[in-house]
Amino acid sequence: MKLSATDAVAAVSELIEAGYTHDFRIRDGGLVDVGDGALIDPSAVTVEAKLRYETDTDSGDASNVYVISVREGDRKGFLIDAHDLEGEGAPQALIDRIHDGPGETRSEGSEDSDLRYGVRKVRKSEFNADPERYVLRLGFPDFPPCPFGQGFSMLGYDTANQEYVWLATKIIRDDRLQRVPYNGSDEDA
Repeated sequence: MKLSATDAVAAVSELIEAGYTHDFRIRDGGLVDVGDGALIDPSAVTVEAKLRYETDTDSGDASNVYVISVREGDRKGFLIDAHDLEGEGAPQALIDRIHDGPGETRSEGSEDSDLRYGVRKVRKSEFNADPERYVLRLGFPDFPPCPFGQGFSMLGYDTANQEYVWLATKIIRDDRLQRVPYNGSDEDA
């Protein structure tokens, strides 16, 4: 599959126009169709394409868009991986299919890009200067809108500026980053 898009958001728009309308996510260790909540059997999945949109050359920071069809083409859509499928608990059978699928890498930005999906981007060097300043919020109801049409499940937070930020992938993998799950209190949002 060939797409002309130079960033993940444009790729999703192009896929939807081509009939790939199902939004798939990893939830509770399984692949789920967000539209109807159906759990998808990884053995029924064909990865038609995988696109990696790198934001910073050699930084390891990228968004992956996997173009997926489910057996006999009754569901065609996309799975967006902005961090790491293995870290999100994806089924190993799905990870194997994704690794075996056709793919390509494209650059969507540069080291000078300050915004990522509408929020300020924090790079590893900025995080290293003050790692306690940033946390990873999980499931908070006040996340800004996600450009992919659903919502963020996690997002970085700058405690000094009291604002959501996009943390580079290397920060997400850093053991110093505190993870803060939403506990239902309005005080935390």
